[in-house]
Amino acid sequence: MLSVGNWMPLSKVMLYVFLSSHPFQEKECDSATRTTVFLSLINATAPACSSLTARQLCFTEMDLSFHIKENKPPGTFHQLRLPSVHHLCQNLSISYKLLAAEGVPFRYNENTTSVRVTQRLDREERERYELIAKCTVREGLREMQVEVPFLVNVLDEDDSPPFLPNGTDTADAVVEFNRKEGTVLSTLTVYDADTTPIYPLESSRKKYTGTIITDDPWISETFRVEHIFDEIHFSPNGSQVRGTRHEYKLVLNKSISVTEHRSFQLDVLVNDTEFHGPERSVMLHFNVSILPVSIQFSNITYQFTVNRNAERFAQVGKICIENCMKFRGVNITYKLLSPNSSCYPVSILQGREDKFGSLYVNDSSVLRRPECKEIQYTVQATDRQSRKHTKTLLTVVLEGTLLKKEEDCPDSCAISKHRAECEECGGLGVLTGRCQWRQGSGKGITTNYSTCTPSIKTCPDGVCDVVEGRDPAVCPQDCTSGNIIGGHGKGIGNLGIKSGHGICYCFPRQNCYCEKDDIKEQLCDDLCKTVITGAVVLCFVISVLVSFYCIHRYHKNSPKAPIASAEMTFRRPAQSYPISYSSSNVRRPSLDSMENQVSVDTFKIPEDPKWEFPRKNLVLGKTLGEGEFGKVVKATAFRLKGRAGYTTVAVKMLKENASQSELRDLLSEFNLLKQVNHPHVIKLYGACSQDGPLYLIVEYAKYGSLRSFLRESRKVGPSYVGSEGNRNSSYLDNPDERALTMGDLISFAWQISRGMQYLAEMKLVHRDLAARNVLVAEGRKMKISDFGLSRDVYEEDSYVKRSKGRIPVKWMAIESLFDHIYTTQSDVWSFGVLLWEIVTLGGNPYPGIAPERLFNLLKTGYRMERPENCSEEMYNLMLRCWKQEADKRPTFTEISKELEKMMVKSRDYLDLAASTPSDSLLYDDGLSEEETPLVDCNNAPLPRTLPSTWIENKLYGRISHAFTRF
Repeated sequence: MLSVGNWMPLSKVMLYVFLSSHPFQEKECDSATRTTVFLSLINATAPACSSLTARQLCFTEMDLSFHIKENKPPGTFHQLRLPSVHHLCQNLSISYKLLAAEGVPFRYNENTTSVRVTQRLDREERERYELIAKCTVREGLREMQVEVPFLVNVLDEDDSPPFLPNGTDTADAVVEFNRKEGTVLSTLTVYDADTTPIYPLESSRKKYTGTIITDDPWISETFRVEHIFDEIHFSPNGSQVRGTRHEYKLVLNKSISVTEHRSFQLDVLVNDTEFHGPERSVMLHFNVSILPVSIQFSNITYQFTVNRNAERFAQVGKICIENCMKFRGVNITYKLLSPNSSCYPVSILQGREDKFGSLYVNDSSVLRRPECKEIQYTVQATDRQSRKHTKTLLTVVLEGTLLKKEEDCPDSCAISKHRAECEECGGLGVLTGRCQWRQGSGKGITTNYSTCTPSIKTCPDGVCDVVEGRDPAVCPQDCTSGNIIGGHGKGIGNLGIKSGHGICYCFPRQNCYCEKDDIKEQLCDDLCKTVITGAVVLCFVISVLVSFYCIHRYHKNSPKAPIASAEMTFRRPAQSYPISYSSSNVRRPSLDSMENQVSVDTFKIPEDPKWEFPRKNLVLGKTLGEGEFGKVVKATAFRLKGRAGYTTVAVKMLKENASQSELRDLLSEFNLLKQVNHPHVIKLYGACSQDGPLYLIVEYAKYGSLRSFLRESRKVGPSYVGSEGNRNSSYLDNPDERALTMGDLISFAWQISRGMQYLAEMKLVHRDLAARNVLVAEGRKMKISDFGLSRDVYEEDSYVKRSKGRIPVKWMAIESLFDHIYTTQSDVWSFGVLLWEIVTLGGNPYPGIAPERLFNLLKTGYRMERPENCSEEMYNLMLRCWKQEADKRPTFTEISKELEKMMVKSRDYLDLAASTPSDSLLYDDGLSEEETPLVDCNNAPLPRTLPSTWIENKLYGRISHAFTRF
């Protein structure tokens, strides 16, 4: 009965229904089959007919899915009854219809609303029938119809006999080299169209039995049949039905001797125990051939050469009988019969699973005796089971000149960490008196790691063989069971170093270590260096002589042409002093310094010996960034520190269409960068100011701008969601390429804050602090700069055109936007935006907001929302940087301290902190010896008389800040 609202049962009636094929009395009820029916009376109100859907009126909760066992006689199995609510809705007319394809053995009787099966079903023909029950509800002229699936599944009965695919009942089984117990010799397959339950497995196997038919006890003991089965699908009438595939494998029940030789046919009877027809059995036939195996050496004699400088446990070679590597279940032992001589330097060992014997040096002192030159042995190989054996001759020839042993060399080659010390010493297992260096690939954790070994052929090879296992000092790379410290992978049986990072070295009976090499291996020896040096010097002398001769002839025979250089002549009205800007961003003369004052008519750049770099030693490369009047190129500087070799640098220069104004701006930047020296501010190396265009040589940032670096990091993988970071082999090999963590991002912000703290102490204002103007050098060092090495000329959404330059609206403080006031505190505002860029991995600030709209939004108090994955602590720091009143913003000193606290909380940063034990290390020059500028540094106080300047965007494609002094 359908009900509306809450209801509760008023009473419950329990009925017992008994089933019997004949009448029985009440006293027989206890032994009869019965079921229980519970009737609950419910106090409920029948719903209104108009509120019921067609499905509720027709089917209610009726389940129209049925299971009928195959081969049952035809008959009715279901009736489509009208629901109980039908008698309350007298104005409704309900009728049913069964929709089925032609030929389906089901019929619907409209008078009795019953469904019957018209013939016996065969599951092997069709396993599932999908029909549709259709109901039509009529109320006057209104008609509703609903259709529901009517499914019939045919259950299986074991009514099909086993059969052979393609009639194949015979297979060959050959026994030769593989004579080991458990070897599968051959397989035959039997099919059955009936299904076989998988569980319980044992009872299903017992349904189909496979029995070897033989009276020979030897065959019964030597062979067994293994039975496995799985489900397959047939398509007899275009409809898939399930069946069973049975596989019967002939298996060796025990190992067979090498002397066994016979042939016979082995019959296996397969029986379907649940099928009661005449074809319940199938006979399978295996033609078995057991071939004999000869125990003999393929060579009449063996000869090995041993160096007189070889040490104990040096592996000489391997002895193996013919086809030994194919053997399974055949155990061959090898033995050296002692020669009739006192010279006995070589012995033989064999591992438990080895099919060969390993020859090794057991007494190295015999090798040093001059009377021992050629030693004859006899090798005997014996089959353990049959005791059958064979012999051959073995000749060991001693050769080589004795070397002097180095003192203070360890017994184990594996102790040596570097190639030079490795190849100078010997150790247990060496073949020629000296250890060998295996140079690895150097790519993360790899099986091809660098190490010092007695023999590259055998150690390390990932297997602790029987000779190496005799002494832990021979090859701990294969045999150590101790601790391995560093990036590595364990070997077979938890022994040795299967794979390692960098160089792996071991202290026998103690620990092994795998770590990155800290010393570059020499590419050539002293003789090689002498030859190369002599050739270079000779070429240099010849080049100098030829150059002097050509220059002399050139100056003698032709007038000197004018040089297009930084020494330029201009006609400029009444302005002979440096350039600065007023608060309204309009150019005005500056009287801050006389250092840059030059003549109006002749503009000559005075040479500064401390910073001047020879132009001939500078090789320009590809362009990294450019604007309307200036560009930055990648270059290499020769002898930047006065030493041989090249250093990669970046060079700022003007284009040919630049004017006197742009040249003065570049000079202002040059004079300013002379004063700046901090590990997190881009460093000036020198300049080429004479006899050509003005070039500023600054340090090169390998990874370009921070903005592009952050965006590229999105492609590496999951960034800073977790705090563990990526500790895989790629990180060990190149830490700069691992995925970023929150600890990394905080470190980036902290480095920039320290650089800005330094600029603030120098009384310098940046004016355009943004991720695009911070460079990322090797080691992920942040470098505050005024140009981007890996960016376009400018991004349209970053700058708004204002008179002569583009203004970075989205990074500028309120007072800078409205009043053109630039102070260190306005740089703090920009730093807050930079923090937002870092946390969002190079996102565009104020997304979706045009720069022109930002003026009024900021004045009304609008600030950017907290990004995803940004901590409350970090976001609060951003909001403090964006305070409307400049004096309420934190100083860069305070910002640095707050970021330091955040770094302490970050587990990722703990690794970084461990490598930077003191603050002084963070403030070192940050340059290798070849990157240090060729200048005469002294401790004189830095001059602070430069003019205030803001180099225009037309130099390098954006507003170039070059740091403004206040």
